[in-house]
Amino acid sequence: MKKIYNILMAAAIALGTFTSCEDVPMPFNNPLDYLEPDDEKTVIEPAGDGTKDSPFNVAGVLAYLEELGPDVESTKDIYVTGVVTAVKEQFSTQYGNAQFVISDNDEGTNQFTFYRGLYLGNKKYSNENDVNIQEEDVVVICGKIVNYRGSTPETVQNKAYVVSINGKGESVAPKPTGTPKGSGTLDDPYNATAANAYIATLASGAESDKDIYIKGKVSSIKEAFTTQYGNASFYLSDNGDDKEEQFYVFRTLYLGNKKYTEGDQIKAGDEIIVCGKVVNYMGNTPETAANKSYIYSLNGKTEGGGGGDTPSGDEQAKGSGTQTDPYNVKAIYDITAKLEAGQTSDNDYYFKGKICSVKYTFSAQYGTATFNISEDGKTGGTEFICYSVYTFGNQPWVEGNTQVAVGDEVVICGKITNYNGTLETASKKAYIYSLNGKTENTEGGGSPSEGETGGDADISAAFGDLDCTNLAAITLSDGTTLNFTQEGGKNPPIYHESTKIIRMYAQNAITITSSKNISKVVFTYDTYNGTAYKGNDAMYGEADSNKLTPSKDDTTVSFSNVNSKSLKVVNDFETNSGGTQFRISKIAITYAK
Repeated sequence: MKKIYNILMAAAIALGTFTSCEDVPMPFNNPLDYLEPDDEKTVIEPAGDGTKDSPFNVAGVLAYLEELGPDVESTKDIYVTGVVTAVKEQFSTQYGNAQFVISDNDEGTNQFTFYRGLYLGNKKYSNENDVNIQEEDVVVICGKIVNYRGSTPETVQNKAYVVSINGKGESVAPKPTGTPKGSGTLDDPYNATAANAYIATLASGAESDKDIYIKGKVSSIKEAFTTQYGNASFYLSDNGDDKEEQFYVFRTLYLGNKKYTEGDQIKAGDEIIVCGKVVNYMGNTPETAANKSYIYSLNGKTEGGGGGDTPSGDEQAKGSGTQTDPYNVKAIYDITAKLEAGQTSDNDYYFKGKICSVKYTFSAQYGTATFNISEDGKTGGTEFICYSVYTFGNQPWVEGNTQVAVGDEVVICGKITNYNGTLETASKKAYIYSLNGKTENTEGGGSPSEGETGGDADISAAFGDLDCTNLAAITLSDGTTLNFTQEGGKNPPIYHESTKIIRMYAQNAITITSSKNISKVVFTYDTYNGTAYKGNDAMYGEADSNKLTPSKDDTTVSFSNVNSKSLKVVNDFETNSGGTQFRISKIAITYAK
């Protein structure tokens, strides 16, 4: 840009020598004419096919993402080339990645973000003397891409890297591989290679149903133990060399299966045996499950107490899951761990434990509570999350009802889910059957799935329990049909199997048709990363040509006084894309009496 500016300024000075009289016409065009405000922006057409031999230009990758749709990650690595026009986060040895913007020219035509990607050779940046990214550099990048929330085209965090800078690059070195050893038991622990191989057999996001033992030497430390969090993250290899195959120990607890408060700190070269659950995180990162593993031995030293030398996996599963013989915590944990990521159980289960921690007590605002239970009411062993559960009788909590506290013994009844690796009750599909031996049977306190809207709905259903292969023809158990349509929107509605949620984009619609007069419809929507996906402000309902305005709260969107056998709900917006998606997981319908 500076070179272009100097050339233009020189031309402008030269031009001044030819204009001694105002009425003398210019003998040539003013080279600065193109900088006039009303000049049209440069248009650059898409080019390339996204391969190594023919990378997309920025216009090309934007067009590719347009076809892919909002929030849909590419299934393959995509190559893109462009000019760096802004550096948001420079490469550093602290994090090893960077964030910058590339365009099709140095004027910023078309923009794509390289978001927290890795360095040359698909490695973390580690040498302060290495070449770093600067504006006006021409780069080729490679990795997974996504149009985040439909408005930010970028690479997926830590799933992309710089191939070359100004034509200079580095070939991708193959990851080191070792020889698998061990069987995963205390007497014969896995080494790093065997642990990685075992986890590779698990489904994406799936957690092991048993504790395994892994042995190695610390090759590098990502997060040392602290008293603030009580855990640490580090890598193990056979000989403590980071150039060997490594295994990632993620947020593991300290000796004795306890949070770290004091004791020997880990360092490179320490010999460690880790015990606990492991997970195939995102299908590409084998690691221990966060806070579900601990250091069994550190340089031969073990320590009891707070869970002792016996891992949580040695607790015995008990019970049959019935009202008279509830599962214990270990049993319900193991059953939930066998579900695939995003899957919810078809059946309701009864299970029993003592509250060991409370995240949210019951409130009149939400009507639910969230807490963890363990066998003895203590943390550090096997715990199960009771997430957004109702109170007695499968009813939302109201002011004056009994509260929960650490140490309370509860029997829970409801559905369970593997929520992308987090084992818990399905939101608002479980309730407290008994609290310290007290039960209460109120009207409407049947199975958890019937209490979606506080017991007043005639029929309710979670989309995860329905056949959503054809969104234009979903049928409820009483014959009522649901028809999702694209309408004037740019993108059609879609069902996500992993989350069991239907996404309605701008101008998408759902039409509910019944043989009975509908009085009220309540949708339960999803909140993710702080964003409430409750649809656009212009959303409306239409019944017999009457336009209805929805009522929205922290979890639901409701349409009342429908008085029709058909209701059409439109996620209306000023354009055919953008805005706020309507992500719905459940529907409840009340018919006119």
